[in-house]
Amino acid sequence: MAISVCLILLSASCAERVKPAPAPQIIYVYPPAVYTQLCEKTPFTGSTFGDAVIALQVAQGELDICASRIEGLIKWQQTIGKENGKPTPQN
Repeated sequence: MAISVCLILLSASCAERVKPAPAPQIIYVYPPAVYTQLCEKTPFTGSTFGDAVIALQVAQGELDICASRIEGLIKWQQTIGKENGKPTPQN
């Protein structure tokens, strides 16, 4: 009887202790910096219709650049979502 008690005590003390699971880590994934730049907005300083046409052309170019950044962000977000196995919103 005493031997069995000793064996039980010895086997319990030699048992491998369960390690606690590591705490989850938050990993932040940021988009490429080119997509997060502020959009340019050139102020209108002209005084003629010709100046207004030129300013409109400049503004249209700035809008195109800004729109391409937003499209890049959307594509990047969809790519990241697919890599992580998460569904991405569709338009």
